[in-house]
Amino acid sequence: MKKIVFLVIFIGVLFLSGCAKQVDLKLFGHLTSFDYKVVPFEYYSTTNELLSIEDILDKQNTDKFEPTTSSISFDRTTYYWLRLDFSDINLDTDNEWVLLPGNFAVNNAYYKKDGVLSVSKGGTIDPVAHELEKIYWRYHKLSPNNLIEGKYIYLQLRDNYFKGFLNPNSIELFTQDEFKIFTATLLLAQSDYSFRAVLFLGGIALLLLYKLGIYFVYKDDLYLLYGAYLLFALMYLGVKIYPMQSTLFFGNLPILNHIWNEVTQILVNFWYIRFVRRYIDAKNLYPFFNSVAKILEWAVLSFAVVAFINIVLNPLSSWLYYITLSERVMMVIIAIVFNTYLLIKRKDSRPLFIIAGSFMLLAGSVTSLILVDVQYFMIGVMAEIFIFAMGLGYLMKKREDEKTTLNKEMEKVKLRALQVQMNPHFIFNSLNSIRAYMIKNETTAASGYLSKFSRLIRQILEYSSEEFITLKQELQALSLYVQIEQLRFRDEFGFSTIVDDEIDQEEYMVPPLIVQPFLENAIWHGLMQKQGNKELELIVENRPKFLKITVRDNGIGRAEAGRNSSKEPKENKSMAIDLTTRRLEALNEKVSRNHKQVTIIDLYNEDRSPLGTEVNILLPKIMRKHT
Repeated sequence: MKKIVFLVIFIGVLFLSGCAKQVDLKLFGHLTSFDYKVVPFEYYSTTNELLSIEDILDKQNTDKFEPTTSSISFDRTTYYWLRLDFSDINLDTDNEWVLLPGNFAVNNAYYKKDGVLSVSKGGTIDPVAHELEKIYWRYHKLSPNNLIEGKYIYLQLRDNYFKGFLNPNSIELFTQDEFKIFTATLLLAQSDYSFRAVLFLGGIALLLLYKLGIYFVYKDDLYLLYGAYLLFALMYLGVKIYPMQSTLFFGNLPILNHIWNEVTQILVNFWYIRFVRRYIDAKNLYPFFNSVAKILEWAVLSFAVVAFINIVLNPLSSWLYYITLSERVMMVIIAIVFNTYLLIKRKDSRPLFIIAGSFMLLAGSVTSLILVDVQYFMIGVMAEIFIFAMGLGYLMKKREDEKTTLNKEMEKVKLRALQVQMNPHFIFNSLNSIRAYMIKNETTAASGYLSKFSRLIRQILEYSSEEFITLKQELQALSLYVQIEQLRFRDEFGFSTIVDDEIDQEEYMVPPLIVQPFLENAIWHGLMQKQGNKELELIVENRPKFLKITVRDNGIGRAEAGRNSSKEPKENKSMAIDLTTRRLEALNEKVSRNHKQVTIIDLYNEDRSPLGTEVNILLPKIMRKHT
């Protein structure tokens, strides 16, 4: 159902965009020509950034200006001085005039005002100076009185990022009224693009809010990572695809626009890598990919920091272009290599969504560059986001199915567990731990936990009808029990088993799970209330008439445990130790051996501080009967 809704929205966006295009063509198609003047110019190129207008007006430099006969391709490190000649242009003194050179990082117009040389700054690194610059390119205002020597205006141009160019018809001149009409008409003529841009950005924003809502419901950081990816994509594309927002937000502090534009596009890749790594569960399924991706994340962050420092220290540095270009090339190469790797090594369907989304983005980007139309890039981004959203939907469905299966298995385990006499706190606490893993979407851990728990219950069921089992079976069951407790407490304590070499574990018989209550008591009342290193030991020693089983912990000791347990209701205290003691007494009577079965020793340091507890259990040697 969700896939159908997304598809309907996507088709609807394309349909409405097409309608806007037709409306635009019908209403504004006739507004395509304007009566503007082309200003002829000569140019002089130099890498000397210290040249001033006074230097340019010096005789030795004025002779260096060359006529413009063809297009001039800009070099990122070069300043271009233009001498605009208004000799053949009639500048009506009754009008204000607008000079439109284009968009450049440095765009300074030098003119005379009241007989003094003045400058109008209209570069992309300069604050907005005129009202219409908030919705269109930068420009300069002038009048006939501003002409140097009665016929010249000098322009200083440079573009340190994009490789700009000028041709003989590039410098346009409008009256103020004509320029206002031109600007308004141009905005109307681009309404189809603006409509698509608003729909596109609005779609990303809605999807971002939707995924954040899912995060607050499921508390899964995967949706938060995807939300971060969408947020930075929205921040970058918002000013890239819809430039008017850039000027509105940062008109008075244009350096922030450069930081926003360049740094956010790099950080989009950072969140993309983090999302992909988390989505495909690279830590567990693709460890090599995960290790390289972590390194790549730091590399991308380094690019972002270097770009930020470069812009702050020198906004006109041409290094910014090479920094961002290197990062893009690196990401393209890494994307191709990693997608190929995932396609070959994939262990489930999740990588297919990543590969398909990345391919659509790459196809849109390449098509946009070839056809010089940013709308193909928009389509590629939308397709990628749509495919990733489908991937998240697939993962959500898969997890829900896994939870359903685990819930069914848990119900079966509950029924089995209720058939045996075992500590109910352990059973239901274990089931609650499994459910906690599921709530946190740690289905792999929940599945492993449930598998171990089911094996223990099966062993208990098998042994419940047996009076004795082999020592080996007892130790295996006890080890499985401790593993489950370690999973519950996320490996907060260590466990070791030591058995004398001369003991044949297959030949000696013991009552089923006779030691389990003592292990449980050591874990719950000794170790779990302690801070720091926690260790539990199970030792089996050979004695002439007995098997001596020792349970030793380095917990808080019985005295402190007694004070803590006295605060709890009596009904919560386990009677497992008493029941086990009775079982041992019955065993003693049966085999006619008179000895003390259980001895509890409090362990202390030299300063009499508690060091833990030791429980010694003496079991009569009962040999296996062979038939």
